[in-house]
Amino acid sequence: MLSSKKPNLSFIHRIFSLAHMYKAKRTNQFKDKILVNAFFEPSTRTSLSFESAMYRLGGNVINFNKDASSMKKGESFEDTIKTLSHYGDAMVLRHPEKGMVEKAARYSNIPIINAGDGDGDHPTQGLLDLFTISRRFYLHNQLNVLLVGDIMHSRTVHSLINYLSIYPRLKINILPYSNREPDMDLLYEIASSHSQVPDDIIVDDDTIDLEKYDVIYVTRLQKERSSNNDKVTHIIDRQFLSKTKKDCIIMHPFPRNEEIDPIIDNDPRCKYFEQMQNGIAIRMALLHYTFTDLKIQEKHNNR
Repeated sequence: MLSSKKPNLSFIHRIFSLAHMYKAKRTNQFKDKILVNAFFEPSTRTSLSFESAMYRLGGNVINFNKDASSMKKGESFEDTIKTLSHYGDAMVLRHPEKGMVEKAARYSNIPIINAGDGDGDHPTQGLLDLFTISRRFYLHNQLNVLLVGDIMHSRTVHSLINYLSIYPRLKINILPYSNREPDMDLLYEIASSHSQVPDDIIVDDDTIDLEKYDVIYVTRLQKERSSNNDKVTHIIDRQFLSKTKKDCIIMHPFPRNEEIDPIIDNDPRCKYFEQMQNGIAIRMALLHYTFTDLKIQEKHNNR
């Protein structure tokens, strides 16, 4: 099952190579394949981009709606997954509870692609974010990355941090919203991967030098994952941009709320709509890998 927690450089290179190819073309190579889109939590970009990706590969899509399913009659999660796995060749699964995608993989007889696992992992978003960065910067160079927002609950941030760990020359800083700071384990992981001091990773408005950052990655306040009445404490607007590099990039996995002012959307540094376009190519690449490379690996392992 796809995970960002043990990133593999050769796998990333393979996916990025396929994504570059699919940014330029479509194919009917997978016209006999069916993708099951199973989202137990709301989604716009991930769900629709996987659907678009599958159609661009020539295949078909079944969209599962839990609110119109037998789960309303008391059917278990396990039976639902077993049932869905009979209707397609691969399944894309999102669930609001951490660990449920891994659990589903034990009951499915088709490959499962993790499309978001509570506040834990979102590997396909992490891959498209890394791909977006790689199209602007060489990842093996010295780069400074700033993560802004709800770091405590953001699975997109956690996944991106995991992927960035294989590029040791990068340096990561965190500008968190109030009461949404990461735990010490995450700080130690970053410090270990990038030769940093844990106590120096978190920055604040008084000490931060925005002009040193090449990549600024922003996330929303994830109100659905906490009952606290916290507020966004850092807003990306014209004043914020005036303090950044002219050649930096501003990223956001979306959906956004008030943390990025739409008035800056046309600034060439803002890459969040480009991220969405890259998401289609990355997910086409992942489906290609699932239907071909993964099958070749299974055949080799069963010899």
